[in-house]
Amino acid sequence: MINRISNSIRNIGLKFNKNQSKINGKQYSQSDQEIIDTFKAYIATETYRSCYYEHDGDFNKFLENEENLDKIIQSQPPKYMEQKSRIKEIIDSQIQEMFELVHSYGGENSYPPPLKDLPYYSMEEKIKRCLEIKETNNQGKPINHPRGFKLHVRKSNINHEEAGYGVHIEGECVPGTIVAIYPGDTFDGNNIPSNVISENDYMMSRYDGTVIDGRAWNKRADELILKEKFFKKLGTKSSGTDLLCYKNPFAIGNFINHPPIIKDSNGNDTDETKEPNVISYNYNFRINFPNHLSHFIPNKTVTEHSIFNDTSVLRRSLILIAYKPIKDQEVFLNYRFNPDLPYPNWYKQPDLEEAKRRWGSRRSLSIHSIVNRN
Repeated sequence: MINRISNSIRNIGLKFNKNQSKINGKQYSQSDQEIIDTFKAYIATETYRSCYYEHDGDFNKFLENEENLDKIIQSQPPKYMEQKSRIKEIIDSQIQEMFELVHSYGGENSYPPPLKDLPYYSMEEKIKRCLEIKETNNQGKPINHPRGFKLHVRKSNINHEEAGYGVHIEGECVPGTIVAIYPGDTFDGNNIPSNVISENDYMMSRYDGTVIDGRAWNKRADELILKEKFFKKLGTKSSGTDLLCYKNPFAIGNFINHPPIIKDSNGNDTDETKEPNVISYNYNFRINFPNHLSHFIPNKTVTEHSIFNDTSVLRRSLILIAYKPIKDQEVFLNYRFNPDLPYPNWYKQPDLEEAKRRWGSRRSLSIHSIVNRN
């Protein structure tokens, strides 16, 4: 049954490959990939719904009956807007639960202790950081997830010079579970300072054009941890609620790695990667989000779209959702780098057709782009 979930997700794009995604003359469309990604999230969250609402959170019980999956993978799935609505219902309930848990103990930083004198802003410095991470085994504190497993930021299992930390799940995670939030400053994609973009591989883009910079967030969190320790030594306090956005232990999406290249028996690179086990999904925190929880939102708006600026949105964010069962494994997210640009030597596309659609033409006034901003 697990293979059926994976195969169903993997084969969603076949009709687009046939009809719309052709090299030499046919145009790749972001809207097509957005529909596919929404369906991925729908399958995952419906699995979560069935597991926790009908089977007491027991994934093995869910797997015992093939009909449970038949209900989700239908020949005629719900329309796009209904899928979005059902996804939102499951996500909203999880976000509320996670934030209430964080609020109950006042928040906690799950980042590894800062590495002194090793800044973020060049490739040479990044490689030095990664080397020290591997040599010192610097790691964060394991965090309890409401669904019973632990999240742990520690040394990645990936073996290349640019792999430092990774996010590890200790225990079992059901598809559709929110694993992490992607923290950072948010920008309109057409209004980002050049110094933010330069050598920055911590930038995540939403389908609505919003870009989230996780690199600056890492750096600022490190600085504030040191600042808070300094204040404690002086017998004074740092600024109350201003620091709480850096104390959401689930704001670790920027530590999740791209799937590594699979090696052959001789240790040489193959043409394949491990499969990603989480997917990113747009999430908007609304102005009616509970005030006592809003301080823990790990995103800050820097620039907004000048036209599609929805005043009901408090913060634009990204969440990382499990779409495969994950048990005692590192978490991997397909970065989907633009296939028209050079790749780092450690990067390989898990699905080139997906990447071509993701970076294809953009219909700025499509119903899908408007819905995603809202």
